[in-house]
Amino acid sequence: WLVIGLALFRDRPLWQVVQQLNLGLDEQALPAPSASVQARQRLGEEPLAELFGLLTQAWSRAATNTQQSLRVLAVDGVVWSAPDSPENRVALGSCNNQHGPSPWPQIRATCLMDTHSHELLDAKLGAMDCGELSLAAQLRGEDHSVTLFDRAYFSAAFLLDWQAAGTQRHWLMRARDNLRHELVEQLAPGDTLIRMPVSPQARKARPELPSHWQARLIEVRVGARVRRFITSLPCPRKHPAHDLADLYRQRWEIELGFREIKQSLQEGEPVLRSKQPALVRQELWGVLIAYT
Repeated sequence: WLVIGLALFRDRPLWQVVQQLNLGLDEQALPAPSASVQARQRLGEEPLAELFGLLTQAWSRAATNTQQSLRVLAVDGVVWSAPDSPENRVALGSCNNQHGPSPWPQIRATCLMDTHSHELLDAKLGAMDCGELSLAAQLRGEDHSVTLFDRAYFSAAFLLDWQAAGTQRHWLMRARDNLRHELVEQLAPGDTLIRMPVSPQARKARPELPSHWQARLIEVRVGARVRRFITSLPCPRKHPAHDLADLYRQRWEIELGFREIKQSLQEGEPVLRSKQPALVRQELWGVLIAYT
């Protein structure tokens, strides 16, 4: 409760969070502030990660009628800053831009979110040298769903694994401009079944991958521009091209969910509290539990 309270009472120091939640046992006097710090260190991060997984699985809405429309999900990454301690700088790393490294160490989370409710369904944490795609590959998907990705997640190995991990686990993303493909079948105007090569690097790392894989490529005029999308949803009658283009707009809902966490729950505070990497991860799990 103390770790979750750090997110719920973002503006309070640690000892005030203990007081606010009345965390003394058996009506004993509240412990000294140093005892709370030691308790966090003893607890570690694993129990919070386990609790987050239990909560998201227990509260997630199960598919009761598979004839209904697919549940719409989104995956994306988000970054938090941490205090600039030597331990955080070494263990977490930071982003670089044209001006050099970030002034703060940073930690990355890749999340799976329901675009309708903004419910977090899963999340994975990593240092800044761990890419979003690597973290996304560890996420627990949902059956009878379509997941919206941005183009950074285009990977034959990743998307084939995502699709094969359960029942009716579909995906939709914007197509790259330089997408290598060949036509297999014209399904409708601007709507084709395509065949794409799997890169030699991917097949070297994963010899079981096929030499080619198939998906559906659609082109839709949105205003004055033509947008291209690629998806595993196979049927143009059940999922028309314009419907999928409209559906993809829901990908931005995950960004609104991240705003709810950072701006509303955390009151716009740009930096987490913890000066040790394990406690940074523990604190962030507490934030995600509090949001859930």
